Amino acid sequence: MSQRRAGHVNRCANCRINNHFCVCSELSTFKTSSNVSLIVHVSELKLTSNTAQFVEKILPESAEIFIRGRVNDTFSPDPILARAGRALFLFPDENSLELNEEFTNKFPGPYHLIIPDGNWNQAKRVKKREEKFDDIPTVRLPAGLIGEYMLRKAPRPDWVSTYEAVAYALGILDTKLCEEHLMTFFRKWVKATLNSRSGNFSKAD
Repeated sequence: MSQRRAGHVNRCANCRINNHFCVCSELSTFKTSSNVSLIVHVSELKLTSNTAQFVEKILPESAEIFIRGRVNDTFSPDPILARAGRALFLFPDENSLELNEEFTNKFPGPYHLIIPDGNWNQAKRVKKREEKFDDIPTVRLPAGLIGEYMLRKAPRPDWVSTYEAVAYALGILDTKLCEEHLMTFFRKWVKATLNSRSGNFSKAD
C-alpha cells in the first residue's frame, strides 16, 4: 500500500485523521456563557475537512449541531430558536452589525450564536428559506481577519472556516481565552491533517 493510500485508512473514528497523526489528545473541553447552534448540511458531516464537528466536541455544554438536508426529513428551526441567549445570526449581509466592544456594550449577553455551515451561497439560502430567522439580527466578524484553514481553497483570504468564525465570534462575545483555546487546537488539527494528506509518515506531529 502506498503512503498516500495509507493516509485514507486506519483513521481515528473521533478526529478522522490517520492514527499516526491523531490529535485527540489535544482535544480539551471549554465552558462558555454563550450557546452556539451550527446548521450543517448532512453531506458536510461526511467530510473529514468539516470543522463544525470539533466545535461541538470542544464546547459540549454549549454547542450543538442541527442537521439539514436529510432525505424525507424537513428541517425545522424551532429547536434552535428554543435555545437560551440573545439570538444572533452570523452572516455578513447588508444589514449585519459588526461584532466588537461597542456591540457587546449596547447589546449585552448571554448570547446564542447561530451559524450556517457551508459556503457563502449555502449560508445565504439557510437564512432566506427560514422565515422564523427573519427577526434575528445578523452580525459579522471584524474586518482584517485572515483565515488559517488550508484544507479547502477559499475564494478570498478573509473568508474563514466555520470553526474559525465561532472562535473569533466567541472571542468578542465571551472571552479572548475561549478564542485562544479553540484556535490552539485548530492549528494543531490543520497541521496534522496536512501531514496525513502528504503521505509522509516520517513527519513528526
